Amino acid sequence: MIKKLISLLICLLLCVMGTGVFVGADAISINLKIGSPYMTVNGVEKEIDAAPVIINDRTLLPVRAVVEEMGGSVDWNGVTRQAVLNQENKEIILTIDSDIVLLNGESQTLDTAPVIISGRTFLPIRVIVESFGYTVEWEDKDKTVTITKIREDMSSDVDKTTSASAIDIAENKEDKNTLIVYFSRTGTTKELAENIHSKIGGDIGEIIPVIPYPEDYNQCIEQAQREIQDNARPEYTLNIDDISEYDTILVGYPIWWSSVPPVVRTFLESNDLSDKTIMPFCTHGGSGISGSMNDIRELCPNSYITEGLDESSDIAVEEWLSENGLN
Repeated sequence: MIKKLISLLICLLLCVMGTGVFVGADAISINLKIGSPYMTVNGVEKEIDAAPVIINDRTLLPVRAVVEEMGGSVDWNGVTRQAVLNQENKEIILTIDSDIVLLNGESQTLDTAPVIISGRTFLPIRVIVESFGYTVEWEDKDKTVTITKIREDMSSDVDKTTSASAIDIAENKEDKNTLIVYFSRTGTTKELAENIHSKIGGDIGEIIPVIPYPEDYNQCIEQAQREIQDNARPEYTLNIDDISEYDTILVGYPIWWSSVPPVVRTFLESNDLSDKTIMPFCTHGGSGISGSMNDIRELCPNSYITEGLDESSDIAVEEWLSENGLN
């Protein structure tokens, strides 16, 4: 249920960003910046007790002020060294230096544990805000975090270039062909693509650059950065003869520089994907899929773009497929 709520809110947020609708009185937007002891809530600056920090590529912050702005509460248990967060019928329990979090009593594993710095408790932001039904966006250039919840009545403005409704997607998929295409330099994205393929069947193909990317990690990211800056379109090969016969295409890729790899851009731009359903999925080191979704919308302006998948667990994959009509 949390995943479905987050998915809807992401679609609504993107609609607001794309159409210029501003946040109203019954919505909330919270902005924080790494290293700054201030946040803005619907444009009003407020002081917080400590500045957000980045640890192991994850954003942590002193969470009380933010949770209270979201209508929740924070309790601290000094004996167990646990922070207990509550909002409506949701409860999150995090333990200092432990990567286990309890969400309404169910155990999940964090990639960064809560810590205490200079007497302040810092908690990982994403698991908190998303569990409470908010969206979180990261802007790498300015090192800013935006937490947003949008009014439900804004959903009527969503168009097909922003997201596809569950009904539209289901209609497009009925008795139609499905294709999975992916680019994978290290094999991680390939593994996720093959897992998805094992669940839904259909055809699958790998996007292979004509000129391979360097095996050395630093050389590869340097080349990728140059290609993105130059808006390059590397050539590729694909063992699929005719893209036009597919109505639903799942596109997988690793996140490079918070974006879509240039060779995947070549695929999206060089094929006519008009009126097709595009389902993006990715692997990443912590940046998530949000930064690449706008790129895909720009490259596929006449396609139906679903929400993206940036988790590889079976539960996340199955929920994503189910929500988009692929069981």
